[in-house]
Parts: sequence; C-alpha cells; structure tokens
Amino acid sequence: MLLWIGLGLIVAAIIPYIIFFIGISVGKRPGEPPALKEYPSISIIISAYNEEAVIQKRVDNILASSYPVDRYEVIFVDDCSSDNTRALSEEAFQRAGITHRIIANTERMGTNRSYNKAMQVARFPIIVTTDADVFFEREALARLISRLVSDDRIAAVCGDLHPLPDDGSHPAQMESAYRNYYGRMCTWESAVDSTYTFNGALVAFKRDLVTRIDDKRGADDANTAFEAIRRGFRTAYEPSALVYEDIPRDFHKQYRQKIRRATRLIEATTANLDLLRHARPFSRFFYPLRIYMYLVTPALFFAGSALFIAGLALAFPILALGLICLIALVGYFWRSSTLISFATNQVYLAKGLLNLGKDMRVWESTSTKAGTG
Repeated sequence: MLLWIGLGLIVAAIIPYIIFFIGISVGKRPGEPPALKEYPSISIIISAYNEEAVIQKRVDNILASSYPVDRYEVIFVDDCSSDNTRALSEEAFQRAGITHRIIANTERMGTNRSYNKAMQVARFPIIVTTDADVFFEREALARLISRLVSDDRIAAVCGDLHPLPDDGSHPAQMESAYRNYYGRMCTWESAVDSTYTFNGALVAFKRDLVTRIDDKRGADDANTAFEAIRRGFRTAYEPSALVYEDIPRDFHKQYRQKIRRATRLIEATTANLDLLRHARPFSRFFYPLRIYMYLVTPALFFAGSALFIAGLALAFPILALGLICLIALVGYFWRSSTLISFATNQVYLAKGLLNLGKDMRVWESTSTKAGTG
C-alpha cells in the first residue's frame, strides 16, 4: 500500500514538469529577434559586493560586446565591499573608455534596492541590469535589446544563463542540466505570453513601463517581470542572448547561492497571487503551474519518495537496496542527468520554503576566485 501511495504522490509531484515537457516539445516557439537597424541608448546597471577578483574581466567583457560603446553608460553600485572592488572598478572603466558612474552605498542594500537607487540617475530609457561576475557572449546584449524593442507589448526581456562552457566540475554539470531545461521552459512561456522566471544575470526593460523593482521581498529579476506583467505588458526570455556564470566549485558556497535564489523566487511567486485574476494565458495557465512547482511539488516529491522506498523495502528489501544504490551511481556518474538535476532542485526549493520570512536581500560574492586576489 505504501508503495502505491508513494508512487501516486511522485506522479502528482511531476505533473507540471510533464506539461512543460510537452509544451517545449510541440508548443509555440519564438522566432529569431530582428537585427537592430540602430542601437538605442541604454543604461547598464551593475551591483557588486566583493568582486575585486573578476571586475577587470567583467569590464573587458562589456567592452568586447558588439554593442557600440558610445550607445551605453554603466552605473556601478558598490554595495559596501570590504575589498578593493570600488577602486579597481573605477580604474577598469577609465582604462576601457566606458562612460560610467560609481555609486558607493553607505550600508548594505542588496541588489533590488541598489538597482532602484541607480535607476534614479540613469540617463537612458532602456535599463539593463546585470551581475558583476557573469560574462556575455559578444552578441548577447544586442540580441537582448533587439527582442525588447521588437514589440511595443514587450516591457522586459532576460538572457539565457549557463555555466562557463569549459567548466567540467560536478556543480557546473548539474547546473548545466538544470539550466538547459529551465531555459526551454521559459522560452515556451514567453512565446505564448510571458514568463517571470528571469535570470538576473542579464535583464533589459523599458524604464517608462517598469519604473521600480519591488525591493521589499523577492528576487530583482522576477520582480522586474512581475511589474511588467502587472501593467498588462509581456515579458520575454531570449535564448540567443547567452550569458555565462562561474559556478562555485565549493558545494557549500553553491548551496547557499541556490538556496538564496530559491527563497527569493518563491517570495516573488507568493507576493503576486492577485495576478491570478487577470484574463491572460500567463495568469490562467503558466503562473498556476509555477505555483504548483514551487510550493507543492517539493513536499509531494519527498513524501512520495519516502513512502515508495519504505513500501518497496517492506515488500522487496533487496530490490529497495538495489534501487538506492542505482540512484547513488546515477548521481555520481551521470551528474548532468535531468533526473539528478530535478531531485537536487527539489532540495533547494524545499529549503527555500523553510527560509520564507528571513531577509535574503543582501548577498555574498560567489565568484570562484573571490578572496584570492
């Protein structure tokens, strides 16, 4: 009996993932973003804390973008770094010849509040928010902006985040499997209507449509998308705007990063439930699926797995032991498998749910080389 109850709970847990799998396989897909005929002026905002080890590479990466340097400014917010981030960023921007402004917070504010502070002094109508420890592909910024301005109904767009291509570490392999599926889910959502599960590594939005990012709770990327959707506009996920992050090699550091991200995503999800009343595909279909995935699936999955293993152990103890060993082997030898990625993500979501109510607005650097510099 336990075995069948457990199996039923596991099936119930993965229902939204099955729906998404069908959608990304046969559902609507966006076309390529049209090439820009002219490059609109943009304000790039970066919020950083203790990123002295990567800031020179980050500035070089922005300069190497195909986006003309005379069509953007960079507003760099140093969130009370205890290292040399502020001075090194000033030197790097000056050497690169990039129009910039350095804002030094007098207290830790976190990403959301830092972005809102920078938006008040931004000169241009399109805002790009990005992290200090990620790296664009050369055409990523142009493709992101191209998607944003291609349709008056689109208010915000995010890029497609992946681990660095040459990173073969265990954490990077697991993250790559997760990001591959995650990106296709978001792409399908935005092709039909909108997605709020943005990647904060690279987001662009029209400032007259998204005037402020909710800085009380939730992730800056999801809150940006929610603000656009609340105003009746669309949000888009642009898979051709590739951006890469350096995954922490240390499991505990990555664990803290993933828990923080999960907590803030769940916070944003639960803070906008009034949007369920809107008459659009996002509110009637995609948003309920995401709520189920983040709030219901983890509990069903772990309860179902425990009951299934217990029932199997009672009926067939040798088979149960073999299954546990098989799962362990798959986790070790096939680190990039979707199954392992799914199970690991449930751990992060479950912990994120337990963290609700805690202040997760400030962060620590997770750059691989941070602190070695």
